[in-house]
Amino acid sequence: MIINRNSIQLKNILSSSALKAIGLGLNFILVPLLISMINKTEYGIWVTVFSIINWIFTFDLGFGLGLRNKLTNSLTEGDINKSNNLISTTYIVISLIAIIIFMVGIVILGFVNFNSLLNYHGDSDLKIFIFIALTFTLVNFILAVYKNLFLSIHKVYIGELVNTLFLLSFVAFILIYRNIEQNHNMTILMFCFGCLNLIFSIMATVYFFKTNPLLKLSLKSFSKPLINELLNIGGGFFIIQISLLIILSTDNIIISNLLGPEHVTDYSVVQKLFQIFIVVFGLILTPSWGLYIDAISKNDIQWIRLNIKSMLKLFSVLFIFGLIVLLNIDFIINLWVGPIVKPPKFLALLFFIFTMIYSFSNIYMYFINATGKIKFQTKLYVFGAILNIPLSVLFVKIFGNSTGVIIATIISILPLLIFMPIQATKIIKTLNSNS
Repeated sequence: MIINRNSIQLKNILSSSALKAIGLGLNFILVPLLISMINKTEYGIWVTVFSIINWIFTFDLGFGLGLRNKLTNSLTEGDINKSNNLISTTYIVISLIAIIIFMVGIVILGFVNFNSLLNYHGDSDLKIFIFIALTFTLVNFILAVYKNLFLSIHKVYIGELVNTLFLLSFVAFILIYRNIEQNHNMTILMFCFGCLNLIFSIMATVYFFKTNPLLKLSLKSFSKPLINELLNIGGGFFIIQISLLIILSTDNIIISNLLGPEHVTDYSVVQKLFQIFIVVFGLILTPSWGLYIDAISKNDIQWIRLNIKSMLKLFSVLFIFGLIVLLNIDFIINLWVGPIVKPPKFLALLFFIFTMIYSFSNIYMYFINATGKIKFQTKLYVFGAILNIPLSVLFVKIFGNSTGVIIATIISILPLLIFMPIQATKIIKTLNSNS
């Protein structure tokens, strides 16, 4: 099947960027709304619990990313039977994983004192709050396979559309809830959040199969041999996901435990500002993954080289805008959430450095991921994950604030900045010599 890679890429970038801009705007509205409805401490708990619960999405053992690569290949080759086998096998295995995680989660809820772990002394029942978050997250963990299905057919923007509609509905609920109820309960907010997410995930899944009638989800299409095939490529991605989880998602727990949940709010606000650049650049890079697979299969090395150069030019634009935000950080935070949030000195500068390192490295990692040659990258991530937690704890104790956490994160990902461009260059040379 012949496809116009540049046209598909441009369509996905423009559509996804427009939708993501709306989504980011809604997320920005949500932060001050939630802080004003509950309080700074409970918002810190909300953010921390989400950072824990969202770990679930890494426990698909790499099946999601394995599906993304393998399904793109099978559809390119026109093999509908294998495509259906891949889809059904992934859904069934992920459903089984979700059941196991739920049972383990119930046991953990029974034994762990989350109030003590998160240094929380408020009135909300954290066990009920976490149970609701866990239940809805696990259901959405299964349904979220739709995102990789749309990525496989080069429709990146669909996932952003669903997320934007979900956020819009959640903001609308909060505005209504704030006006009809004086005592705002974060457990009720979590229940509504989960319900709305569930509804939109179901709608997206139904839409995919209705618009792609040849692709079907069926128990009969389950293929045990495909588990190993998906794991061979997905297993490495799983290790990377777990390592990245440790590097990026343990920050809030460490801050909450050592400094208090109110410090999570200060940290999270700065993080969300710079996360915009990671998200936007991720949107630009994401269409390239599937298109690199297509280009590799057709030995179009010239397109790969030109695309990486284009991404480097876009990175320079990202750097300039990131610098503008950094120089105006105090004004932006005060305008956005008000004086209640007071992040530590140099936190914004450190987040700027982290954002640029992470984004630059991703230019090369998206290409490397498409080739499936991820063993070296996996080792670097594991090394970073081993360093991250002890360094975070040490630096928090040394500096006495949350800057210690982001310093540890920067150190953990620094090797990627050095070695990913080198590996990508070597792979391109090898592909060129074999073409």
